[in-house]
Amino acid sequence: MNIEEMKTAWGQYNRKLELSQQLNQQMIMGILKERSRSRVARIRKENFVQLGLMVVISAFLIALLIGNPFDFRYTLQYIPYGMLLTGVLLATGSVYRSLRQFDVNLNKENLGVFLKRTIEEYEKTRKRNGWFGMIIFFAGTLTIFSFLPHKLEHKDKWLALAETGINLGITLGIYFIAFRLGAFKDHKREGFESDLRELEELRASSSELERAV
Repeated sequence: MNIEEMKTAWGQYNRKLELSQQLNQQMIMGILKERSRSRVARIRKENFVQLGLMVVISAFLIALLIGNPFDFRYTLQYIPYGMLLTGVLLATGSVYRSLRQFDVNLNKENLGVFLKRTIEEYEKTRKRNGWFGMIIFFAGTLTIFSFLPHKLEHKDKWLALAETGINLGITLGIYFIAFRLGAFKDHKREGFESDLRELEELRASSSELERAV
């Protein structure tokens, strides 16, 4: 084989290698985009369910505050439910923003830009979500004390306090178990971060291969 034939063969090899690289990139990019599209669809479905649940809870709390079905006599008894309603309304706003954020067409959206924007948005809302999460936690815990005046009127003081303490312990125990099981941890961001890492690794390997060729 002479020099010209070697150059021709090497050129053909380079073109095949570039074509193979492009096909692999397109395949991997398609997998990543499909994975993100599936994750977005799942999040939007969850958001719709959460939004419906928040609306029902808000309606229940408003009815409770207006109708007083538990025969509360003191303003202090209403405060935990007012706090709870505030936390639920804040959570409703967060869910609605999430719905707006994920109302995207990934066929027209740059995947890298979308992933970075989504991760940044999760970081921005993390602290805010933590605040209204704490409001809901404290309000849900304090609702137990709303029934203490009624118990004190109809039961022995120590028995009423003991029942309230037991209910408080059970509530805190449920919250603690849920926390330990990761019920309050947002795993959605981790999925998008994983997709972004794979995308960046794909781009890095593509650049290295191009330099090598």
